[in-house]
Amino acid sequence: MRLVLLVLAVFGVIGLSGCSGSGEAEPSVDEALAFTGLVVPQGSEVVAFDAEHGIDSRYRLAVAVNADAVDRLLADSQFSAPLEQGRAAIQAPLPQVSIGTDIASATDELPPGPGRPTEAHRELLLDRSNPARPVIHVWAFTT
Repeated sequence: MRLVLLVLAVFGVIGLSGCSGSGEAEPSVDEALAFTGLVVPQGSEVVAFDAEHGIDSRYRLAVAVNADAVDRLLADSQFSAPLEQGRAAIQAPLPQVSIGTDIASATDELPPGPGRPTEAHRELLLDRSNPARPVIHVWAFTT
């Protein structure tokens, strides 16, 4: 009987500690932008984002931009690889934002910087299915 009570007490403590949360705050858009190195032009909108942390970190962003701001976003974000038309992304998109058929993508590396203490790998996909308001999907992660 004592063993049963001890086991129940241990599981009760574990259960209560699980309810209190990890103590980490949810990531902010600014944190996600800093980690991904994305510089979003005026008039753009972060449509969705998320983050996962463990041994590695991964951030996913989807940003809707005006058609004439795509090149500026890529240059200001120092995206170094040319986009390959028709190339699909390796990473899964955010569930809130679907990816159309008029796409181009590429990968590059980001050096450590503000909001990014280590090198990060970055994949970017440009979806021009809506030519007036393309969506840029970005995945950045450490390994």
